[in-house]
Amino acid sequence: MQRTTKRSHLRIQRDVIYALLLRELSSRFGKSRGGFLWVLVEPIAHVLVPVALFGFIRQRVMPGVEYPVFIVYGFMPFLLFKAICLQIVDGTNTAQGLLSYRQVLLMDVFVAKALAHCVIQAVVFLVVLTGLAMFGYDVLPPHPLELGSVLLLAAVLAFGLGLLFAAIASLIPDARAVIHVMFMPLYFASGILFPVTRFSDEWVRLLAFNPVLHLVELSRVMGLDGYQPTKYLSISYPVALALTTTVIGLMLYRQRYLARVTS
Repeated sequence: MQRTTKRSHLRIQRDVIYALLLRELSSRFGKSRGGFLWVLVEPIAHVLVPVALFGFIRQRVMPGVEYPVFIVYGFMPFLLFKAICLQIVDGTNTAQGLLSYRQVLLMDVFVAKALAHCVIQAVVFLVVLTGLAMFGYDVLPPHPLELGSVLLLAAVLAFGLGLLFAAIASLIPDARAVIHVMFMPLYFASGILFPVTRFSDEWVRLLAFNPVLHLVELSRVMGLDGYQPTKYLSISYPVALALTTTVIGLMLYRQRYLARVTS
């Protein structure tokens, strides 16, 4: 007789997350080239539209920094943050069919969506940076490992806030629409289009309460040689906020979802 080995709960969860990750990537990229090209539309538009609008300004936004490269290293952490956060907020609705399988927990769906968008954004930005390099722009980051750490921090912060927002949306369904709309002013308040050092000191002090602004500034410090960030830049602020929101989000998840599933 053939002996069957019983899988541990950790191994089952790992296999579930891996399967969900493959499912998410397949649904995003699709089975055709058109699916992959569609994924590139948003980040390419974020580069081309500002460049087209402000291309008449011949001087550079900062000495030694080309505007398209400046834009790319700004929206890189922002789009990663936005994608993960909103996918987790909407995951409570999109995962209803998957939750019918007893091995699948809502947290598995959240983790798979976050990992999938990390992979997707990495591929997208590699393509965008390669395209800029082909046009003669200097896109190689002087501090690649530190840049990767900043993007990881953006993903963790987005995951924590996504859990927090998902719990709020489960209590107040209309809050989901407000959360989506919130990202439009957040885009302009994060210094994506122009360096915040152009604004007055009073405005920059207020904008510094936005943790995404710190992620954008840190991304440019690590990705652009000689970039001068705002004096209010802090890495401890987004790190502390990421840890706090993740802990609170996990507590709310356990109260709102896990207890409901196990009861």
